[in-house]
Amino acid sequence: MKKILTIGGSDPFAGGGIQSDLKTFENYHQFGMSALTCVGMLNNDGDFILQNVSPEWLEQQLVSINRMVNLDGIKIGLLNTMAAIDVVTEFVKKQSYIPIVLDPVLAFKETDDLAQDTYSKHLVDHLFPLADVVTPNLKEAALLTGKNDSFQLEEIRKMAREIYSFGSRSVIVKGGAGVFGEDAVDVLYSEAGFESFHLKKRPSVTVNGAGCTFSSAITANLANGTSLSESVANSKKYVYQCIINGVMMEDGTGSVWSGGEMKEDDWIDY
Repeated sequence: MKKILTIGGSDPFAGGGIQSDLKTFENYHQFGMSALTCVGMLNNDGDFILQNVSPEWLEQQLVSINRMVNLDGIKIGLLNTMAAIDVVTEFVKKQSYIPIVLDPVLAFKETDDLAQDTYSKHLVDHLFPLADVVTPNLKEAALLTGKNDSFQLEEIRKMAREIYSFGSRSVIVKGGAGVFGEDAVDVLYSEAGFESFHLKKRPSVTVNGAGCTFSSAITANLANGTSLSESVANSKKYVYQCIINGVMMEDGTGSVWSGGEMKEDDWIDY
């Protein structure tokens, strides 16, 4: 059985974060493990906050895993500090011949522009060159390239190509439902060039965790030996089904659910 590690934050609502990753690995009949970087929660005012795991504790989690397990793939999610980036970088450098998928979660970083730029540059310089796939969403792609959020497919292609120049082996910009038009579109760029993946948009609020699930599904597919293009296609269909099976919360929001029966007849072909 394939053994896959997710490194990232804990989402108490289990829509995203390591909880989503672990459920996805299990759906692909893989054994999922985790190393926590931070824990999310609501404070007394109802605001979502993060409590960081110390770099020492993060490192010890990774040392423990390295002692016990030969990994078949790694998915990296929320690294909320530059110290966490450093710890994970040193760990990933010791891994050989396994897929490394980096989902550069920037949504919870400091709002100060200088702090944001410093963090982003640190992430790009240290982890992008070690990643087989980097999977920013539209907002993250815009932050990484210094461009405005774009909903036009051609602009998304330009951002994907620029992010590829940062050193990863491939880039997938998760345009999703944010792309102008009838389709939810994700754009892949690698040395083979561009490839776009389309599914018809489906109005839904059960989308929390869709990005995490997409990246972890790509990791699972790659670990199973599936080609990059087919991994992206399979993962997009998988996330679509997770949205269909999504769970509503009492506040009117909703999360993807990986536990529903995956029926290929419900998937939309490209």
